[in-house]
Amino acid sequence: MRVLYITDPGVVGGATRALIEMTYELKKIGVEPVVCTSSYSELNDILNGMKIENYAIGHMSAMNTKSPYKWKRPIKYPYECLKYYLSIPKAIKNIKKNIDIKSIDIIHTNSARNDIGCILNRMYNVPHIMHIREFGYEDFDCCTYRYKYNKYISKYTNRFLAISKAVAKSWISRGVTKEKVQILYDGVDIHSIKIKNNYNNDNKLKMIIAGGVCEAKGQYYAIEALSYLPEQIKKNVYLDIAGWDDPKYLKKLEKLIKECELESQVKFLGARNDLYEIYKEYDVGLTCSRAEGFGRVTAEYMYAGLCVIGSNTGATPELIEDNKDGLIYDYQNIHELARCIERIYNDRELLRCLSENGKKSAIKFSSTRNAKEIYEVYLEREIKDKKKNYLLGKVSNV
Repeated sequence: MRVLYITDPGVVGGATRALIEMTYELKKIGVEPVVCTSSYSELNDILNGMKIENYAIGHMSAMNTKSPYKWKRPIKYPYECLKYYLSIPKAIKNIKKNIDIKSIDIIHTNSARNDIGCILNRMYNVPHIMHIREFGYEDFDCCTYRYKYNKYISKYTNRFLAISKAVAKSWISRGVTKEKVQILYDGVDIHSIKIKNNYNNDNKLKMIIAGGVCEAKGQYYAIEALSYLPEQIKKNVYLDIAGWDDPKYLKKLEKLIKECELESQVKFLGARNDLYEIYKEYDVGLTCSRAEGFGRVTAEYMYAGLCVIGSNTGATPELIEDNKDGLIYDYQNIHELARCIERIYNDRELLRCLSENGKKSAIKFSSTRNAKEIYEVYLEREIKDKKKNYLLGKVSNV
C-alpha cells in the first residue's frame, strides 16, 4: 500500500513528531510512505535517514495564526491569502513532476490546516484521510484563507481522524461532517522514553513544561503559580521551560520572572531533541495550555513517570483522571495550580502514587497501537471502494 502524506509547513512541534513516528511504525507493517513537505528542512533529513521517499512541494497552510499585532491584520491577511492561492498550482505541479498519482492508494493529510490533499482528491478522486490534531481557533486563534473552509474539507475528505473527543466536538460544531469523524487518540514512541525509576525524598521538586513557548501553552501561569508558593517551599521548587519560542512572548516571561524574583528557580532550555532522555530528571510535568488537541507531552510525562498537573481544558481531562493518575486544576486559576504544586511538594507518597498510575495509563497511547489503528482505517471497505472507483475512472465528488 502506497500512501502519500501531506505535512504542515511548520516543522517544529507535535504534529511533525507524530508524523515521524506514524510513518516509521506504518512502514514496519507494510505501508510505503511518500511524504510531501512544504520546504526542505531537518524533517526531510530525518525521512531520508528512515529511507522514506519525500519531496518539498512548496505548499502553504490554508489556515494560519493571526498576527499578534491587530493593526497588522488588515495588511497581513490579504498578503498571506494571495501567497496561499499562488502556492497551490506550484505545489500541484511539483507533485505531478515527482509522483505518479496512479501509484498512490491513499492521501493522508497530517494536519487540518492544509488542503492540498483535498485538491488532489477533487482532481483525481484518490481516497483522502485528514488528521485533526488541534482546535485551530480555541488554541491558536487561527484564520482561514479559503471561503467556508470546513465545508470544503468535508466535501473532499473521506475520513477525519480526530485525536481527541474535544477536538472532534469542536470541528463538528463548525461544520465538519460528523459521520466522517473518527476519534483516534494520538500515539507517542513510548519505547524511546527513559523512565524515571527513583523519586527524591529531599526538599527539591523539579518541574518541566515542554512545548512551544507561546501564549497558548500557558507558561506565564506556571511562573505566576510559583510566585504564590509559601516562601519555604518556593525556594526548593524549580521549573524548566523547553521548546521553540515566540520572541515577544519570551520577553514577557523574562519580565515576569524578574518581577517575581524567580531567576534562580526558572530556566529556559530552548528547543530540545532529547526530551525523551531528560524527562526522567524531573518530578512533575505541567500542562497549562489554553486547549490541547491531545497533549503529546502529557502522555510523554505520564509514561516517563512524572506526576502530571494539567488544566481542565481541551483533551487534557481525557488523558488524566484527577487524583488517580494526575491532578487537574481550573485553567488560569493560578492559586489552584499553586495549591496542586504545594500538595505534591508536601506529599511525596502521593507524587509516587500518581506517577505510577500515570505510567500504567499511558501505555494505551503508544505509537505502535496508533499505527495499527490507522492501518485498519486504510483497509476499511469504504476507503478501498473509493480507490477501486478511482482506478476504474469513475470520478465523483466525496
